[in-house]
Amino acid sequence: MERIALYDLDRTVTRAPTFTPFLVHMAASGNPLRLLALPLWVLAMLGYKAKLYGRKPLKQFGLALLVGRVVRGPGLAPRIAAFVAKQLTGNIQPGARAQIAADRAAGVRLVLVTAAPEIYAEALAEALGFEAVIATRHQRDASGNLLALIEGENNYGAHKVARVEAWLAGQGLARSAVHLTAYTDHASDAPILDFANAGVLVGRYTKPQSGWACADWSISA
Repeated sequence: MERIALYDLDRTVTRAPTFTPFLVHMAASGNPLRLLALPLWVLAMLGYKAKLYGRKPLKQFGLALLVGRVVRGPGLAPRIAAFVAKQLTGNIQPGARAQIAADRAAGVRLVLVTAAPEIYAEALAEALGFEAVIATRHQRDASGNLLALIEGENNYGAHKVARVEAWLAGQGLARSAVHLTAYTDHASDAPILDFANAGVLVGRYTKPQSGWACADWSISA
């Protein structure tokens, strides 16, 4: 039976969330005048907290506001690489690195399953040694450029399960033929934790619940 490990990104592999830092980095490295719009992004996040709208419109607004409506063009690759380098230097949990290395050594297939946009999740996953990444997808224009608009749904909650099921089917793998371990930091990921054969809740102050194991990745094992 093939073993596959499904890793969440923000606050699981990373210490802190990545989306807002990505927006700030892209604005600063592309058109610094966009940084003047940061107060609008703060207001947008407050509106989300107040449940005025969901994560998908919030993310689309942030990308359009601070990155641009078309998010792929000449010179984008080095900007993404610089952002990824910052994450690798200071935002990866030691325990995550250790678990990734242990899984790889044991022959476990590594898949990053995240709500983060593919524009940087793919590059970060590759740098960390993941074999596949299932992230929030962008729409594309007629020239193949990525847009600030999200294709389908934000890859969050139950949508992660649907995306993993589609990925397994694309790999020619039946669910019954694989053993899945899911690592994530929050009970909002209960659908993927329950879908997996083994669920691990990652965090310093987590407590066992719903049959899930717990792990503190803030320090090295």
